[in-house]
Amino acid sequence: MGSVKDYFSGLGSGFLSLLKGMQVTGKEFVTPKITEKYPENRETHHIPQRFRACLELKYDDEGNHKCIACGTCERNCPNGTINVLTKMVDKWDGTKKKKLDKYIYDLGSCTFCQLCVVSCPTDALEFSNDFEQAVFTRSKLVKQLNYLPEKPEPEPTEEEKAKILAEKKAKIEAAKAAAAAKKAAGAAAAPASLIDENDPKVKAALAKCAGDPEKEAKVREALEKAARLKAEKAAQAPAVDNENKKQN
Repeated sequence: MGSVKDYFSGLGSGFLSLLKGMQVTGKEFVTPKITEKYPENRETHHIPQRFRACLELKYDDEGNHKCIACGTCERNCPNGTINVLTKMVDKWDGTKKKKLDKYIYDLGSCTFCQLCVVSCPTDALEFSNDFEQAVFTRSKLVKQLNYLPEKPEPEPTEEEKAKILAEKKAKIEAAKAAAAAKKAAGAAAAPASLIDENDPKVKAALAKCAGDPEKEAKVREALEKAARLKAEKAAQAPAVDNENKKQN
């Protein structure tokens, strides 16, 4: 009789214990969760200005960045964290210009060495001091830094176009004139040719390469070299004869 009483007594106490546990579980189940608690002074916590958290493109007040898609940061990155994708766009004068298409940055492989920031020729990059970068998936660590829509490149007015084209034409003409002057100066400074154009052998050699300027230039160079050596030997001959006479 006592064993039956003890059995039901233990069963009742176990059931009461289970109810107490479920009461605690049920209470915590409906209580709002606190998933972010540290630091407690998150809103007023001071982060040093030079703290390196995440790479960013600098945008001005008008939503423009200074990246010229040169790829210097991508080449200097030791971990291959940066991938600069470019595109070619047509300009008003018919020429093409390389521009930034996508600036891909992988925070998961970044060592925060700041080589990209230091080597940027246009000072287009900086590190933010936002220390909270935790995510649940690695794919969210890969970011596109040029997140704002690209603005169309401003087109110059008709007067500005005419001025730009005139300056471009003037530069081309000046370059042509400088090249012509350099060529003329080189021709004037060059020694006179020793090739005898009336020599039958010379005429025959030049006739074989008629119509081929490159081959003719090589043949003339060889003939010039041979004529120069012949002239040097002829100039040395009297001196040798005089030396032989002195010895005799």
